[in-house]
Amino acid sequence: MRNQHQAALKAWDTRRNKAAWAKAHAAEANSKQALRKYCEEHGWKLAFFEGPTGAPRTGIIDGIAYRLGKQNPDEMDLRLIQLKGGKAGVTAEEIRRLREAAENLRGKPLIVAFDGKALQFLPTELD
Repeated sequence: MRNQHQAALKAWDTRRNKAAWAKAHAAEANSKQALRKYCEEHGWKLAFFEGPTGAPRTGIIDGIAYRLGKQNPDEMDLRLIQLKGGKAGVTAEEIRRLREAAENLRGKPLIVAFDGKALQFLPTELD
């Protein structure tokens, strides 16, 4: 009897955890889709930072939205994105970390040319 009871509890726990996992992934997918549509409609390009398996990375920055300047095509407008979905709330700590990440943003010039055989990086390689 005890084994059946333990098995039933384990099955219940597994179903509950899988349901939460499925809801979280569905909320993430819906959030990404809504953001993609918004960016497309407003002239932004969008890139998400994900691991090789498609899982989100662990840092505060989930992605970036960027576009070339409207008045000056040599300017770039960039937004660091922390994407929330479903019932996930925003904490003061997340806001602080994202602002800090934006303040620490670095940009460097790089020219990349392909000579038919290999990429050439000017002035330095991509680190």
